[in-house]
Amino acid sequence: MRTRKPNGTSTVYKGADGYWHGRVVIGVKNNGKPDRRHVQAKTEGEVYDKVRKLEQQRENGTVRKVGQRWTVEKWLTHWVENIAAESVSDNTLSGYRVAVGKHLIPGVGAHRIEKLEPENLETLYRQMMRAGSAAGTAHQAHRTIRTALNEAVRRGHLIRNPATLAKPPRLTDEEIEPYAVAEIQKLLAVASERRNSMRWAIALALGLRQSEALGLRWSDIDLNKGRLTVRRARQRPRWQHGCGNTCGRKLGLLHQ
Repeated sequence: MRTRKPNGTSTVYKGADGYWHGRVVIGVKNNGKPDRRHVQAKTEGEVYDKVRKLEQQRENGTVRKVGQRWTVEKWLTHWVENIAAESVSDNTLSGYRVAVGKHLIPGVGAHRIEKLEPENLETLYRQMMRAGSAAGTAHQAHRTIRTALNEAVRRGHLIRNPATLAKPPRLTDEEIEPYAVAEIQKLLAVASERRNSMRWAIALALGLRQSEALGLRWSDIDLNKGRLTVRRARQRPRWQHGCGNTCGRKLGLLHQ
């Protein structure tokens, strides 16, 4: 009497095509149906090895999620516009978009994310440096793709993140030379001809970043106590059409 195997048990059989086939239930798909993975080989022993490997990945939780086969370009575009855009500041998002559109997609965008290797990224960083990019720019690209692929791992689209193994170029510390008194006087003289000259004076006197100086409000200043409190930094505004988006262009002439 032949007994029926329990649901979820892996099966191995020889097909009419002469190959050995294996079926392994990994889990459940989004539609509720079993997620069965198929492997095949020329011999029974080879297919059993593949079945055991899949079963081990299932137990370890490292089986790649079934579904869309993402290229680096498709995943980075999806991540930056639909995931990162909803959770980071405008300045951070702007940096991500530059790294993705200018460096990562042209450099490694054609790779499938599961086929991308650390060496591919290291080659890209070297190419960026040879093309004149600073080491900090290569680091920005590295941090961007590492963050994007970490999200792919969390969502089951990728088993490992190659960017965590890739080595970006070494950053060198550059000594900052402060302005001389004569240089500051020239800067203040030129700034005095502008409507918002006070922000230059405050930034130079207190060492504020441009975004911090632009973010100051009257409520941050206590004239009686002679105190100024930096509470915020001005975020870079998103580019908008001055015409109300009626010109038909994606960007204005100065941005093209």
